[in-house]
Amino acid sequence: MTLILAFLLTTSLCFGQNEHLGQYAGDLKEYYDNVFPLLYSEFSEKPYARYTSMPAFSAEYAFSVEEIDKKNYIISNTFSESFWYAGYDKKGSMNNERRKSVKLNTIKTEINNDLYLLIGELFEILVYELHGGGNDGVTYYFATTDKNGKIKTGRTWSPNEKSLLGRLVKICDNLYSIGIGNNIDQAKIIEEITRLINDIKKE
Repeated sequence: MTLILAFLLTTSLCFGQNEHLGQYAGDLKEYYDNVFPLLYSEFSEKPYARYTSMPAFSAEYAFSVEEIDKKNYIISNTFSESFWYAGYDKKGSMNNERRKSVKLNTIKTEINNDLYLLIGELFEILVYELHGGGNDGVTYYFATTDKNGKIKTGRTWSPNEKSLLGRLVKICDNLYSIGIGNNIDQAKIIEEITRLINDIKKE
């Protein structure tokens, strides 16, 4: 089944929150009211390039590409456990107090200017051009700020690995890995992003 507009585009003052507050109530609303502000700790309010992964069963994580003191960084944030499941006790009853035990791990890694600029170009393109994806599994969010200062956000669900969105998710997961200090060749990521941008433009 084809899912129309699986990659949703929205404009909001605070990424993610208006969208979820308007759609959900009860446990889901409680979750979304709390998860994004915590997960985005240390991130700028006006994202240059921000990526969020919300797995179904494991810990949520995100990165933000930031310029700090004239240097470029990927800041990667990771919860110590699933924030969603931490809100429930062993009987399956909601217990939001337990979520206070979830820790946020923040690590930042400097990146070169070529990679910084290319990431910005990719995120600027993707929130206007990409459509498609699956309809279950992991939910991914993307955000950037346009030239008018408006935050543009996009969302997709478990895209096919070989699709444009699937390649985008893989690149973003590698960027997150750079942020947490994993030894990933920045030159190789630049090549992958360049190929993806070119393929997006062809599409």
